[in-house]
Amino acid sequence: MLNEVQIAEIREIFTLFDKNSDGYVNTSELGTMVRGLNFNSSDAEVNEMIKEVDPNGIGQFDQNSLISLIARRPKVNETLEDMIEALKLISDQQDERDRDKAKLTLAQFKLILMSLGEKMSEHQIDEILTDSDIVHEETIQIEEFAKYLMSR
Repeated sequence: MLNEVQIAEIREIFTLFDKNSDGYVNTSELGTMVRGLNFNSSDAEVNEMIKEVDPNGIGQFDQNSLISLIARRPKVNETLEDMIEALKLISDQQDERDRDKAKLTLAQFKLILMSLGEKMSEHQIDEILTDSDIVHEETIQIEEFAKYLMSR
């Protein structure tokens, strides 16, 4: 169940993307919209959502379809601590010698982002590194990286 505030947020974002005010938005905008509603959806998840809001494949959906989609997909609120623990687990899988350290080498960081989960290109990783201030002496502090991720 969604409350009135959540429904108002969904309607507001829908209106922003309904540029010609015809009551429909192109399915290519769905990923941006759900991320704007603070859902951390992968591209694969967005593709599944597109199938839900546009089952006939016409390339667009209406506001009620978006509201229904969001109501069926409860948002998981990750805490900073959850993110830090997850990153520590990933880093532990990469190099057990650094199990107690809360940092990643630049090489580990790139390897993780290029090989686990939704794989990123080196260009995308370089954008993250340029956009943030998380690299210190060729290492990345897990807590700083987690804060960066949570702010996105």
